[in-house]
Amino acid sequence: MTLDRSAAAPQADHARAERILAAARELLLAWGYKRVTVDEIARRARIGKGTVYLHWKTKQMLFAELLRRELREALGVLAAEIRENSAAALPSKVVREVFVQQTRNPVTRAIHAGDSDVLGALAVTPAGRPVIQELGFHTLLARLVEVWRAHGLMAVTTPAADQIYTIDAVLTGFITGGLAVPGEDVRPDHRADLLGHTIKAALETSVTPDEAVLREAAQDVLAALGAARDTLMT
Repeated sequence: MTLDRSAAAPQADHARAERILAAARELLLAWGYKRVTVDEIARRARIGKGTVYLHWKTKQMLFAELLRRELREALGVLAAEIRENSAAALPSKVVREVFVQQTRNPVTRAIHAGDSDVLGALAVTPAGRPVIQELGFHTLLARLVEVWRAHGLMAVTTPAADQIYTIDAVLTGFITGGLAVPGEDVRPDHRADLLGHTIKAALETSVTPDEAVLREAAQDVLAALGAARDTLMT
């Protein structure tokens, strides 16, 4: 069975957009945002420069879409882990998995670290906000803390704002690495375990939650992740 033109055209547009994004990603990691041009992206994607502009009006809009997609995919992986195992919704497990995704994906790591060498002008928005905040990470983190506190997975004796700050600061520190002991000197899997232990000791309650509580919490965590991914689609 063959597709008619009306059905085939959107598929062709999608495939072309994917080639453009893949080329932009390769060049971003190789050269950094400042040095990448639309001409080079088109050349790498083997299309005309004008075709790139059919999908995105500016280089900045193209790369903004790339950053949204990278973060959206990372959240999708996290959600898949939680669907497989409700215990993956615990604060220490979620933060650990976010770190693992950052170590595997240099683009999302650059987003979270605000790496201006890679992101260039994209590292900070025109309003002066870090791009990770603009992409909704702080909103998502605040919602997750709310869910964890509501289900008794996180202590409520400490203000939620302090817990949000603790997670953000500790996670960022583990991603960017230390000064006296550079992160590169410690295996990524060991760093991930250390991060998980740190979050568990600092923020989780000492009571082991039962399976029913974990399942309910997991559903709310998944809902928060889904809302964050939907926001990144716009």
